[in-house]
Amino acid sequence: MFKQMSALMVCICLIFITTGSVLASQNVYVEEVKFREGGIVEIDLEDKTDKDAQIVWTKQETVSVRDASGREVKAELRKHDDDTFFLTVPEFLLDGRYSFSVDNVNYGRHSKIRVTSYFVASPQWKAEYDGPVVPGSSDPIGKTTLYVGEMEFKNGNELEIDIDDAVGHDNEITWDGKEKIMVADKDGKTYPVRVKKYDNDEIELLIDGLASGAKYGVEIRGILYRGEKVTLVAEFEATGGWEYKDPRKK
Repeated sequence: MFKQMSALMVCICLIFITTGSVLASQNVYVEEVKFREGGIVEIDLEDKTDKDAQIVWTKQETVSVRDASGREVKAELRKHDDDTFFLTVPEFLLDGRYSFSVDNVNYGRHSKIRVTSYFVASPQWKAEYDGPVVPGSSDPIGKTTLYVGEMEFKNGNELEIDIDDAVGHDNEITWDGKEKIMVADKDGKTYPVRVKKYDNDEIELLIDGLASGAKYGVEIRGILYRGEKVTLVAEFEATGGWEYKDPRKK
């Protein structure tokens, strides 16, 4: 009898803890995001029940930041106060769009929650929300499954980009010559770029004025893919023989 009651009490406790975690994840959300100089992103959390003090910094939080092509970029998370975090992204593309998720945020006594949102790497950019934002739904990054699969830099100014699709439809990419292509450094300076060759899921670019060994961002807007316009963003190094391969590409 006592064993049955003990088991019942354990089940009830687990139900309360699980329910509390679900409710906490629904109550806590990113209220405001600000992009500051040097790749610093300020993230303010809000609790619909006005219990911000229940958000506790434990140094066990983890963060994931991805660019518009789905590629994960380096990021570091640190505390500012109980309901504010600073996210440092050392390498970013000016005006690039990034989604992020912060996991293991400690809320209350039992709950580990996840918060998600996005930011634009543009001076003075900020956004405010009155509820949770799920990357890929209401943010401007979009739901495209396209990503930059491979890149190669050669001959001092040539960049080859191979585009892949996570669901295997990269043969449905259409080039119409109206794509907007921008190459820029971290300071926002842009460089002349022209297309050398279109080839199904590949594009070859010629870029003038690059400094050998420096890193640059490339953005291609208006890629026609399955009836929609898609934007891809990537980073490359202007070093002869430099190559990149996304881990998702087999």
